[in-house]
Amino acid sequence: MGLFEYIDMPKTPYDIFITEEPASPLHWHYYSEIICMQSGEVTLVCNGERRVLRKGDLCYIYPLQLHEFVEINGKPARYAVVKFDIHTINIPPAYLSDMYDYFLRRTAENDSCLVVPADSHIADLVECTVAEYSEKREFYSLYVQANIFSLLIELARAGGRKFAEKTRKTENDLSFDRVLEYIDAHSAEPLEAARLAEMCHMSYSNFARLFRESYGRSCKEYITYIRLNKARELLLHTDRDLNFIAQETGFYDCSHFIRTYKKWRGITPKQERALI
Repeated sequence: MGLFEYIDMPKTPYDIFITEEPASPLHWHYYSEIICMQSGEVTLVCNGERRVLRKGDLCYIYPLQLHEFVEINGKPARYAVVKFDIHTINIPPAYLSDMYDYFLRRTAENDSCLVVPADSHIADLVECTVAEYSEKREFYSLYVQANIFSLLIELARAGGRKFAEKTRKTENDLSFDRVLEYIDAHSAEPLEAARLAEMCHMSYSNFARLFRESYGRSCKEYITYIRLNKARELLLHTDRDLNFIAQETGFYDCSHFIRTYKKWRGITPKQERALI
């Protein structure tokens, strides 16, 4: 039986919406997910552990956690969903390591999701984030990003230091932290996985294996993913032409950018911009 058949990857750095579906099948994904209950209740099953979520409760589901939502006695439920890729929301480099400790790393013995009981302040923050994302007013993307940062801070404080201290970093963890920061800072430049492996003092084969195990995709795929997200930000929030965007985000040329973008989004960059 393939438990990981359902692979849901967002097309943008974040996706935010309200759902009234009280149940979802067992699945996993590469991004982080915040659930905030607005009414009713559901049972969340995460890595075999069952938790009942009620109105006002907030839950953070880590990347790669196997989970499902089970309806309770056929009753309706409504909740807000905030999905985001922690690698592409522009966390300041000084905080990357701590953020990864809180919101990415777990151990086999302690791999449960983070549930925060009803908190009106956090619930209001989610409500504002949903409204901004839906209405898309001026600078909404900055507002949404700031709110996601605020939500992560509130979750870290509510969860306590145990979520940061439950694992000790290995040399590989530290090496990959530096690699992710390097990719983000140099994504417009030519990047080769072999060179990044040298930075970690690893063989290419070992680096490639560990990178895929850690992030669910190859290093090359990750670099492309970062470039595409940066390109989309320029498409949506500037009037720069495609040649500039292709050059600024590290693609070989404009045609390569267009082909790669269409494969990712299902539409061309011009079609993306026309949707604004």
